[in-house]
Amino acid sequence: MELAAAARDEAAFAMRVLRQLACGGGEASGSNLAVSPLSIHAALTLLGAGAKGATLDQIVAFLGPAGGPAHAALASHVALRVLSDSAGDGGGGPNVRFANGVWVDAAMRLKPGYAAVVSEHYRAQAHPAPFKHAPEEARTQINRWFESATAGRIKDLLPKNSVSTLTLAVLGNALYFKGAWCSKFDPALTLDDAFHLPAGGHVVCRPGYKVLRLPYARGYHDQRAFSMYIYLPDERHGLRSLLHKLGSSDPALLEDSNISLMAKVPVGAFKVPRFTVSCSTDATELLQLLGLRLPFHPGLADFSDMLDSPAPLVVSAVFHQSFVEVNEEGTEAAAATAVGVAFGCAAVSAPVQVVDFVADHPFMFLIKEDRTGVVVFAGQVVNPLLS
Repeated sequence: MELAAAARDEAAFAMRVLRQLACGGGEASGSNLAVSPLSIHAALTLLGAGAKGATLDQIVAFLGPAGGPAHAALASHVALRVLSDSAGDGGGGPNVRFANGVWVDAAMRLKPGYAAVVSEHYRAQAHPAPFKHAPEEARTQINRWFESATAGRIKDLLPKNSVSTLTLAVLGNALYFKGAWCSKFDPALTLDDAFHLPAGGHVVCRPGYKVLRLPYARGYHDQRAFSMYIYLPDERHGLRSLLHKLGSSDPALLEDSNISLMAKVPVGAFKVPRFTVSCSTDATELLQLLGLRLPFHPGLADFSDMLDSPAPLVVSAVFHQSFVEVNEEGTEAAAATAVGVAFGCAAVSAPVQVVDFVADHPFMFLIKEDRTGVVVFAGQVVNPLLS
C-alpha cells in the first residue's frame, strides 16, 4: 500500500513539474518539453537521506502525503527492481539502465549511516572527486559518468563553473530506456501531413480530451510493463487548459485512464507524429518555485547526516536533462539529475464505438511503468519538427 501511495504522489509531482515548465512563463513555456519526474524524485530522496529536522520535513512534504518511509521505499524499489538494469531480457523487452552516484571531495567523508543507506537501499556508488584541488577535472569526470550511463544521450550535465573549490559533494542519478512498441508501426505508411501549431490502438475518451496507450514489448521473464500515454486535447489550442486540469486534479484521474486503457478499442483515423525532444532544465529554480526552499537556504538547511563537515551544508544547484525520441520502432529516452552540495500487451474486451485519434495538434505524453504507476518521463509536443 505504501508503494502505491508514493507512486500516486510521484504521478502528481510529475504533473506539477510539467505544468510549471509548460505554463510558468519561463523560456520553456510553449516549447517542446521532456522531463523525468522519477529522476528528480530519486535525487530528492537521496538528498533527504542525509537531511534532518525542518529540512527533512520539507523534502518529505514536498514529495507528497504518503510520507518519508513510503517515498524512501518507492525510490529503493525503483532502483532495485522497476529500473534495474536489463538488456531486453533476451526476449524483446526494453533495454533499461538506472544508476545513482555520490561524488565526495577527497578531503571529506560520508557519514557511515548515510553511506550504508544510499548503497544498500538506492544502489548508489560513492566516488572520490578532487573538488577542492581540481574542480574542472571533477566536473569532467562526473559528466563522463552521466554520459556513459545514458548511452551518450546526456552530455555536459554539469555546465562550466557549476563545480568549484567550495563544492563538497554531488548527488546524482541517470536513467536510460529503449523499448520497441508491442505492435510496431510500418515505416512505409509514414507520410507528411499537417500538424496544427498552437499559434494559429488503445484509446479512452474523457471530457475535453482523449488518451492513447501505446504499450512497449516485454521480455519473456520481465515482470515490468512500460507504456506511453498520449493525452490529446479535443481543442487545437487546448493543451494549456489540459495541463492545468491534470496538474490540479486528484492523481486518481490519471489512474482511471490507465485502468480504462487496459482494454483494446477500435480506432478509426489514427495519426501520431514522430518526434525528438531534448531539454535542459534549471531544476534549482523549478524546485523553489514549486515550494522546496529550505535545502537551498544558507543557515537553515540541515544536511548534518550526510558528511563529516565542520561547517553547515547547503544545496548549491540542481541540474536536470532529458531526451526522448519516438519513431515507428519505439522509444529511446534518457535523463539525469545532479544535486550540488556545498558549504554555507492488453486483454481484449467487447468492442465499443470506433474512436479517431489524430494527434495533429499539441499534446502531452507520459511514459509510465504500469505495475507501479510511476511516471518515468513526461513532456509535451508543440511542434514535432523541432528537436
